[in-house]
Amino acid sequence: MTSSDWKATLKELKLPSAQPDEAPKEDEFITFQDLIPARQEALRRRLRQALSEVEELFREKKWEEVLALVYPVEEKLPELVEVGLDLEPRSKAAFALGQLNRFEEAIKELLICVEKAPENFHYHSSLAYTAYNSLYAASNREVFLRGKPRDQRIELAHKHFKKAQALRPDGVTNFYRQGMLYKQIEKKAGPSIQLFEKAIENWEALDQDTRRTRHQERKNYVKALYQLAGALLETRKLNESLYFIKKCLAEDETSEHISSLYKHFTLGKVNFFLGKFQEAEQALRFAIEISSDKPSDFVCELLARTYLAMGKPVKAKEVIDLLPKRHRKPYVRWTEADVLCALKDFSSAKKALLESVERDKRSAHKAYLRLARIEYLLGNYQKSRDYASYASKFFFQRWNGLLDEALFWEALNSYRLGDMDQATKKAATLQRHNPRYPKLALLLLKLGAQGFLGTQSPQDQKQGKSNE
Repeated sequence: MTSSDWKATLKELKLPSAQPDEAPKEDEFITFQDLIPARQEALRRRLRQALSEVEELFREKKWEEVLALVYPVEEKLPELVEVGLDLEPRSKAAFALGQLNRFEEAIKELLICVEKAPENFHYHSSLAYTAYNSLYAASNREVFLRGKPRDQRIELAHKHFKKAQALRPDGVTNFYRQGMLYKQIEKKAGPSIQLFEKAIENWEALDQDTRRTRHQERKNYVKALYQLAGALLETRKLNESLYFIKKCLAEDETSEHISSLYKHFTLGKVNFFLGKFQEAEQALRFAIEISSDKPSDFVCELLARTYLAMGKPVKAKEVIDLLPKRHRKPYVRWTEADVLCALKDFSSAKKALLESVERDKRSAHKAYLRLARIEYLLGNYQKSRDYASYASKFFFQRWNGLLDEALFWEALNSYRLGDMDQATKKAATLQRHNPRYPKLALLLLKLGAQGFLGTQSPQDQKQGKSNE
């Protein structure tokens, strides 16, 4: 074809004239910037360079330097924001912000990520984790988060855990973490069980090659076994709990993702509640032996209770004495008092309880109730009633509620002191609040028999109906 032929062909084509003012119609398949490959490649190089520098700082945990490099993204990397290549730097900045407990800022960055990439698993997972981590920090008093903002943060974590799970249904970590959100943050062991079970099921369904590829998730599989055992213990599914804590011990024998101290303590606790006291003793003794520093108070306290259940108060006292007296927490002092009562050293028991009250701003009512029981058995009904009254007042002031046991001991001691008006008043209040309280019916019968009770006892009501 000659030059003149080409020209004739071009004339026949009648190419449309350019429309420079027409706005480009961009969508998810192509953008205006894609028409300029040289600029696009330069921006991608800039992104790779920034991420490479960030990764190096991540390895060294230099979070402030990460932020100096990429945050705020709009200021540090405006050219990437302009062309939509800013999401990875945002997610990295969010992680660094989270490490510095700047959770509000981290969440703001990740919300941008999930809005622009709604099907990206990693962004939803990161957002859920950051919300979850902020709740842990609040529990440890590292940040302030209470009331409605806390509830909203919990809701945010649940929402994005569920989305991450939907995007990767065979995962382990997000099921485990949402289980922890329920169990540790919301104190709801029940809903956590199926999430821990799902995390375990997912890991165990993976073939060996996939497990090697995703080896970092194995630690959360082991943790899920441990936490499931704990949740089952809380819900009193004891045999299942025993199965999973033993499985955790077997799976974690070499890796030590969970401290041996905690694993054997949990094994001891499950056996204690199963009434297998010798097995509980063995596990708890081992936990004490492997303690690298001083014996843990929670292990010693449970071992002391185990010895009490075995009828060995002397050994129980030996265990309590492993803990320095000035460092014993209130719940240890309660068990110490139980041990001393078993040894019939009531004066020392009362002293231990009174010392615990001095430093207990949360649960002093439990010590007061023990004191009330001791004084009652010693025939000191006025002292016993006083301690029951202290317990009732403390509980109401601290928790704004009625304490059943305190009402019972106030009523019983009033009866023993011949103060029938007070006995009747307290017994009637307890009957309205908890009509099935142990031995309340017996007290009501005694009060009713003397004509001081205006209302019938449950037995009287039942007898009346049968007579009808």
